[in-house]
Amino acid sequence: MTAKKFLFILFLLLTYQFGFSQANNVESYYIPAVNGTKLAMDVYFPEDYKNQKLPVLFEFTRYWRGKEDPKTGKPIPSLKKRDKYFLDHDYILAKVDVRGTGASYGVRTAEYSPTEVKDAWYIVDWVVNQPWSNGKVGAYGTSYSGTTAELLCATQHTAIKAVIPGWSDFDVYESPSRPYGMLATSFIAVWSQYVDWLDQNSVENLGASVRRVGKDFPMDAIKEHENNTIVLEALSKAPYKDSKFGDFKSEELDPLHWKKEISESNVPMLVLTSWLDAGTAEGTLLRLQHFDNPQKVVMMPTSHGGRSHASPFVVSDSIVEPIPSVNEQLRLQLNFFDHYIKGIDKEVEDWPTIKYYNFGEESFKQSDIWPPKGQERIKYYLDANEKLNTSSSNEPTGMDEYLVDFSVSTGTNNRWTTQMGKPVLNLNNRNAADSLMLTYTTTPLKEPLQITGTPVISLSLSSTHNEGAILVYLEDVDPSGKSRYITEGGLLLKHRKISKNDMFSELPYHSFKKSDASPMPIDEIEEVSFKLHPTSILIKKGHSIRIAIAGADKDTFDKVPTQGTPTLSIYRNKTNLSFLELPIIK
Repeated sequence: MTAKKFLFILFLLLTYQFGFSQANNVESYYIPAVNGTKLAMDVYFPEDYKNQKLPVLFEFTRYWRGKEDPKTGKPIPSLKKRDKYFLDHDYILAKVDVRGTGASYGVRTAEYSPTEVKDAWYIVDWVVNQPWSNGKVGAYGTSYSGTTAELLCATQHTAIKAVIPGWSDFDVYESPSRPYGMLATSFIAVWSQYVDWLDQNSVENLGASVRRVGKDFPMDAIKEHENNTIVLEALSKAPYKDSKFGDFKSEELDPLHWKKEISESNVPMLVLTSWLDAGTAEGTLLRLQHFDNPQKVVMMPTSHGGRSHASPFVVSDSIVEPIPSVNEQLRLQLNFFDHYIKGIDKEVEDWPTIKYYNFGEESFKQSDIWPPKGQERIKYYLDANEKLNTSSSNEPTGMDEYLVDFSVSTGTNNRWTTQMGKPVLNLNNRNAADSLMLTYTTTPLKEPLQITGTPVISLSLSSTHNEGAILVYLEDVDPSGKSRYITEGGLLLKHRKISKNDMFSELPYHSFKKSDASPMPIDEIEEVSFKLHPTSILIKKGHSIRIAIAGADKDTFDKVPTQGTPTLSIYRNKTNLSFLELPIIK
């Protein structure tokens, strides 16, 4: 499939997610925001709307609020199934092209910029003063618009009563911009090209045009977009969390930056996310633990956006329906909004704080705190003969060498590529990939083991090169020897320094700032510790736990170093320990 064809399919996916419908009752407006910049907004009314005051649900998007036929100028149906569902239950919808996108004016200097956040206050304030608004608003979305739903809380507008951030970003540097400090050009280049086509209204590539506001086509607005920051170029020049991305630092461009304002808003959140969707699970759990907003979380086993099942115990090479189903996801969202915006008692306070899927068991569990009660952390030590043991080695000089194999891959349907609309596939049999990595495996378990939380890997490591990366995969190995992907973690070795952060008091934290980065000393042992993405899995009796160590994921991350092939030495002796630390629920 060519890149152009894939981007066109992505355009259709984002537009027609879960099917589409079109309301007849729609009005378009230009609303002045920060510095008077005019932002385009479509307002959809229920089909049987009779001038009553209703609550308004927002979606702030950078993927066009609507489309039209470039030849005739007629609107193209673009409402999603979820939109129609809300309209059918007496909500007004407001779709906004964020600054510098779609039919909106302005120059886009960064994604999720502080200016974009402040814009939203003006839009909300305008809406609640209209005769059709009852003064109560909410926001929802998936991916980009899921993040803007949360960022709306940072405006602290008193009309905001509830938000639903779906599969949203939290710490944008770590996910999805530079996971592990590495550049994932395979994802970023495609996304950068796609949003540039949208911003420039590239009819030739997209097969449609942005929906106009009023009679005149917004050529002046689109011309302003010519000065938008090109995401790939900016990100390539911003290797650190405190690097400038356009007019802002990377660390200013996410909800984490607005922790104080979002917490103080006290706006209730329903957070929908997935264990296997980039780093959204980690962001969800950090928010739950450290933001003060009332929160309900549903952690699913799905691809990005909840489109399809992703459990490697259920899915192989073909798409499987998601759990919860799309309709169940919709009912959950409607009940949440009805409860907090309309004041209809849907017993939301009685929902568990977090409902999370447990792999291996293939069912949901729930908890009112995170981590769940009874969590302990136990260590498995790397040992001779590629073994993982619960006791450390007594060997004086144990060590294994690994010549980095740059052909290692998690495929093209993994936790990172799903952010571009792909299903998660082919993680159910990792044996071929394991043969290209350095692996350590426990003996078959005599009793089941419940892992729930954030694993940590700590390696006594040396390298023949001062540049490089380390990637670690946690796997389940069944009695037949078949291995399945559970989760992963990684680190660009120059970011190995451990820093302090209150949100990671019991886990290794890397600042990814320039002042903390340093080349890896050649052939010197360094302690390299980092967290893996959180998970929950029941390892069954007779199964084994495996870690697989690599220095590359060719279909995801850029090659490091660009020249040469490092040999990594993993030390596993009584002086230099290497171990996996697992969060266990007894």
